[in-house]
Amino acid sequence: MRIIKCYLSNFGHRNLMPAPAVQAYCFIPRINLGTNVEFMVDTGASATCLNGNYAFGLQGHMRKDTLSPSTGIGGQCGYYEEDAVLVFTDTKGQELSFPLELSIQRIRRCLWRQPKSYILQTPCLLGRDLFSKWELRYNHRGKNITLIAP
Repeated sequence: MRIIKCYLSNFGHRNLMPAPAVQAYCFIPRINLGTNVEFMVDTGASATCLNGNYAFGLQGHMRKDTLSPSTGIGGQCGYYEEDAVLVFTDTKGQELSFPLELSIQRIRRCLWRQPKSYILQTPCLLGRDLFSKWELRYNHRGKNITLIAP
């Protein structure tokens, strides 16, 4: 059993109530690109996805044939699919890899150029594709949030 500590984050928004979050290194082998990502722990999301600024920087690398529509609480948008690996660090300082099909938000120019557009500030989501295999323990009062990998 491996334990990954999570934390509460407002994702850079002063007025947003803090939500469970976790840091992971996200690597996309096809384009040989990786970066550290702060994911919002979202048990309502069916898949793990990169949104906002993280997705914006990848738009030029995406393949149109992997684009599919997605509907959620935020409305409808398109997501590209890429094989990826998330690398977490457990409480003992050891790395733990989780391969998955990552959804990457399609960001249209007309949306991010709007003056009050918050599309680039949308947090990345860690979804049920991971939670169906790992356990999430969340005690809001004690601010104790952990992911437990087998």
